[in-house]
Amino acid sequence: MFYRRRHAPHPIVYCTACYVLISLLLFIITKRSVHLVVLWNVFLANIPLLLVLLMCLEDQRRDSFRTGLLGVLWLIFFPNAPYLVTDFIHLQNITFYTTETTDVYTTNFWSWLGLIQIGTAVFIGLFSGMLSLWIIHHRFLKRLISPLAELALLMIFITSGAAVYIGRFLRLNSWDLFYPVHFITQITGQINSFSIAFSLMSAGAVGIGYCVFSVLLMTAAKISRLHR
Repeated sequence: MFYRRRHAPHPIVYCTACYVLISLLLFIITKRSVHLVVLWNVFLANIPLLLVLLMCLEDQRRDSFRTGLLGVLWLIFFPNAPYLVTDFIHLQNITFYTTETTDVYTTNFWSWLGLIQIGTAVFIGLFSGMLSLWIIHHRFLKRLISPLAELALLMIFITSGAAVYIGRFLRLNSWDLFYPVHFITQITGQINSFSIAFSLMSAGAVGIGYCVFSVLLMTAAKISRLHR
């Protein structure tokens, strides 16, 4: 007689373990540290969603101070999600063609697995980040009038776009904000036409990504209600 285990791990646990193992295997086989970097970036990109879930728990406890603190931390760590898109630049170090011609794709399995590893990281990071932003946006809509809520959302887009530039080009991280003097010193003098254009481009990408995510989420919700 067979008994079903009541406390079996969630499928996400298995998927996470599989992704970690693949990343470590790629690093061991190819000696490319980028696979470890991408793995770390995926972890950072999921922190905003964790913070939002903790905010929801604090709401139930009606602890406004902790909720506000978690909100600030969320804003600091959220840009790690859209930042993952820039990790696609690491594909330039992976060869996808034979050495003789660029018309024939390589059959090196590890190159294609590297592509999947980076692409999956971007998908996971963006989905997790956009879900956390969706929750934050709806918190704004419940507590603020609509124009202010949309203005706050726009400011998040702009802040995130600037953060992507700071992270990619100035190599500063989220925790550098906890050292404001050092942070301000590093970005002083780095404001130029390119930094502004790149930041606005990134902000636009975050905005478009969030709009698409919201539409898909609302469409899925409507379809789910129709099939009940």
